[in-house]
Amino acid sequence: MNGAVKQIIEETRKNEQEFDVVYSKASDMAVKAGVDELKMPRNNVPSTSDKKYFKRAIYLPYLDELIQELDMRFCQEAVSVVRALSILPSRVHLISQEMENYIYNYYNADMPSPETFRQEMRIWKSFWENQPDKPESITSTLTDVRACSTLFLNIMKVLFLLALTSVTSSSTERANSSFNLIKNDLRSTMKEDRLNALLLFYVHRDIKLDYDKIIDDYAVRNPRNMVLMNPLQSNHSLKMRIRQYFCVYFRFCVKVHLY
Repeated sequence: MNGAVKQIIEETRKNEQEFDVVYSKASDMAVKAGVDELKMPRNNVPSTSDKKYFKRAIYLPYLDELIQELDMRFCQEAVSVVRALSILPSRVHLISQEMENYIYNYYNADMPSPETFRQEMRIWKSFWENQPDKPESITSTLTDVRACSTLFLNIMKVLFLLALTSVTSSSTERANSSFNLIKNDLRSTMKEDRLNALLLFYVHRDIKLDYDKIIDDYAVRNPRNMVLMNPLQSNHSLKMRIRQYFCVYFRFCVKVHLY
């Protein structure tokens, strides 16, 4: 499918009539928008006419970028990763010998025992053929008790690597875009652990946090002589909680000042 789409784009790029159709439609849209005709905004691309300018400045670069993105998204490495999805129990009956060879050649360096991979595949196919319900995802397969990691050592390793493979780079891009918001001029001396924690908080801010559990965990990780009270506990009134909290804090400040 990827090859067919790429071929159509390349043929469209070479066909002059295709650009004529696009330019004609763009001109009609410009007239409807109140623009008399398409003109060169600036002469930064060598051209002898407005039509050639838009072809060289917009049309051809756009098609070239599409071809480049297809090559990057569906490169040989990405295709090899996708092929490994065929070992899922719900699809393993469709796997061919050629596909099995692709998986082995790509993952053999990461397999604990690559010499037994083909024997594992034979047992894996035979086992799941007789099962009524078959896991359809990587996570459900890894957590299924029937997928024994001792018997299917190499297959489970491949599935584990597939689970770690990112489908897109959106999470990385979000982290990069939020980096300047977290590490600003007021936090220029921040250490790596704190920076990573704040980035995770910002990127995954849709996850709800249990503040009571966080306070309890902090109290366990940082034991002190005095009792660390949780001002958010629901079994006290708000006024009493605030009063107790500041009483403890005041006694702590006095103790530090005296000693």
